[in-house]
Amino acid sequence: MAWTAILGIVLLLWAAWDLYAGSVWLHREFRRDEEPGAYWSTLSLWVIVGISCFYW
Repeated sequence: MAWTAILGIVLLLWAAWDLYAGSVWLHREFRRDEEPGAYWSTLSLWVIVGISCFYW
C-alpha cells in the first residue's frame, strides 16, 4: 500500500472524527455551531485533500 493511500485514509478518518466532534482545525478551531460556513468549507477541504491522496 502506498504511503499516499495511508495518508488519505488517515485524513478521511480525521474528517469523520471532526464531523462527529463538531469542530475542525486549519489555522485555528472552527466550531459548527458558531461558524457554520467556515466549518463546512474547512471540512470539505480536508475531505478533498484526503480523497486526492488516492489519485497521487
